Amino acid sequence: MDADVVNPGSAGAAKLLGVLAAFAIAASLLANGYFLWRHRGTSEVSPATLEVPIVVHVKGGLLEVSTLRGVETFQATTDETVLGLPIGKTVSRIRVPAVYRYHVELAPEWKILLKDKTFIVIAPAVKPSLPVAIDTSRLESESSGEWSLLTGTPRLAELQRSLTRSLAEKADSPAYVQLQRDVARQTLKEFVGKWLVTQERWKKASSYPIHEFFADEPIKALGTLPQPFLGSL
Repeated sequence: MDADVVNPGSAGAAKLLGVLAAFAIAASLLANGYFLWRHRGTSEVSPATLEVPIVVHVKGGLLEVSTLRGVETFQATTDETVLGLPIGKTVSRIRVPAVYRYHVELAPEWKILLKDKTFIVIAPAVKPSLPVAIDTSRLESESSGEWSLLTGTPRLAELQRSLTRSLAEKADSPAYVQLQRDVARQTLKEFVGKWLVTQERWKKASSYPIHEFFADEPIKALGTLPQPFLGSL
């Protein structure tokens, strides 16, 4: 007996293909349903979900008093060795624009003295706002030395990892704190002048001159001002 040959173009073949397609769809739906049922008690957290910003309240708040901008250069020299034997040096160098910001805290007591129609204000010590901001899009790096082709990349990576600490040390250095002092004092004068106007007992004296000091300044007045102070901010 000759075997029947199914013609794909025939009606019977089309019906068979339709049945097979329906079966495949049903199998897919069952598989997806089983997967959802199997994992019904678990959930995955994407990295984006984990990076939700956290808002932290700072008691009293901060008053930003000054900003320093400049391009900082950092350099490190490494003595390279192989099996304990010196083979040369690798010099790594990074240049990057940095923005230093300084503030005073509003929560601590601000000492205010009115004497001879002059206000003397002693604000809390100036502090750098950390970490120091840098413009990574303009960061420049280079390395040199006999073996810099091999050692340059890891040495630059080490130097870049140290930037946060190095910038913080610079921001808190006496030279940088002193550099921003005059601008910070002007900000303090404007802030205190506006605040005095809001105080009922001092409104009539709000036009008096104001002399501003910071508690971290090495001035004799900090230890010799007469007591008691008239108020605090």
